[in-house]
Amino acid sequence: MSDEEKRPNSPSGSEDKKSRKRHVSPQPVPIPGAQESKNTPSLPPWVAGGSPAKFVSHEELMKMTNELENMELVHEIAIDPNFQIPDKPTNAIQRCVQESMHKAYYNQLRRDLAKDPPELEYCFSFLMEVKTMILDDILTAQHTRLKAEINSMLDETALRGKLDQGQLDIKKVMKYIVDLCSRLCSPARDVKVAELRTRTDVIDIFEGTMDLLELMKNDLTNYQISQNRAAIEEYSSKHEYDMFQKFLIENPNGCYFARQWLKAAYDELFEKKLDAEGEETSVKKERKNEDTDTVLIDTTSRGYTKLIQVNEYDGFPETLKIDKIKIELLAEKFLQIVMCASSVFVTCNVAGKQISESADFKKTLKDHLIVITNNTDEERIKSDLEKIGEQCVKEAVDTSKKLNIEWNTESSTSIRNQINALISSDNPIRKLVHTRVSTFVEEMLRSPTSVPHRLLPGLSVIQSELCAFTSKFLRLCVHNRKTFYAMYSNLIQEFQGHTPSTHAIYRADSPSSMPGPSTSA
Repeated sequence: MSDEEKRPNSPSGSEDKKSRKRHVSPQPVPIPGAQESKNTPSLPPWVAGGSPAKFVSHEELMKMTNELENMELVHEIAIDPNFQIPDKPTNAIQRCVQESMHKAYYNQLRRDLAKDPPELEYCFSFLMEVKTMILDDILTAQHTRLKAEINSMLDETALRGKLDQGQLDIKKVMKYIVDLCSRLCSPARDVKVAELRTRTDVIDIFEGTMDLLELMKNDLTNYQISQNRAAIEEYSSKHEYDMFQKFLIENPNGCYFARQWLKAAYDELFEKKLDAEGEETSVKKERKNEDTDTVLIDTTSRGYTKLIQVNEYDGFPETLKIDKIKIELLAEKFLQIVMCASSVFVTCNVAGKQISESADFKKTLKDHLIVITNNTDEERIKSDLEKIGEQCVKEAVDTSKKLNIEWNTESSTSIRNQINALISSDNPIRKLVHTRVSTFVEEMLRSPTSVPHRLLPGLSVIQSELCAFTSKFLRLCVHNRKTFYAMYSNLIQEFQGHTPSTHAIYRADSPSSMPGPSTSA
């Protein structure tokens, strides 16, 4: 039976069962009308679309692209409390293009000054550009007196008159601008200002000043982000929710996988219990009357945790698509934490109490294992386990020598064999650690702002890694829960048997007006 026969109401473009693999090249889908061989299967017109063709203008594409990029940027700021605009582009190609264009521009200025007599028109334009940047991008409405001073000192008409008369002292003007920057920049940029004052070449001063102004703009932007983080998070939630509602208008069944994901988590937590006559027990009936908000928080917490536990999934929740790559990377970190802790458990069990409780043995071993498994995933874990086994044996042997404890080859073999056995997800030790880590993460998702949660036995060895992992995952999940609280609440009510839902267009309540945990975690 095909996938579509099993799931007749699945949305068009539904995902097949996938595994978390980084490098999977999707097979191209032939498009009707394109040149192709007779043996190549093609999509029917009712799937691919027929005549007349629908045209999309360049302006519409650019607007759509910019809107998506802005949404992604705001979303990134909302889920990352340490987000900052970098001083230089992180993209290597973008950085290379920027540097090449700047180099060409300053080389042209240098050629103009080398002429006899010097050509100063472009230099004058540069001064006016710097003035505009300071007034528009650096100063605020409160800098009234400083703006008046700059307009007086860098008056375009007065400077143009001096240029025409051949009396414009560019170095003097630039000295004023550098002094002005030193008054406005943050203390962290004082070194840059001091270095700029030592330059004597005019073009070098131009270049350094422009670089300094760009850094100052970044500093101001990052300051504004830090001061307005709550408003940014609120805007991000509302905007993502509105965008998804628009998507559902065009695709009424566009949250099929999100509904399936939430239903699976709900059923796992509140599985129906039937009595001898096939009737629901009183426990189940009571659960129907439980507070929807509480059930929603419990259900979404279980659902989020499931996404990082499993290696395969039937479709990815549409409401989490924007964070799909992040979740997959966090799933690899989850696997790394489980495997490292399990390996430490195995080693300590075989090595014995005296070695296990020796100073820094567990921490040193864990640190080395974290390095070995830094890029692990389900495909690489088998080869990583072999390296882990060798490292665990080495640490145990070295420590036994320091403590003058006899060590035998049978213990080394036992460690290697037991660690290789961790490849199975049903391995008792791996299963134990997996359950404890999952429980801790899920409890944090249920009450992110409550008192600190106690680590379950054995997890203290990976405390720093587990806390760092949970912090990142928590921000992402709490933001998603806040954004789609109205939609998730509607679905939970349906699961509880209250009001049926078409799970298509949901009420347009602002996400911020819905109850639930705050995004501050």
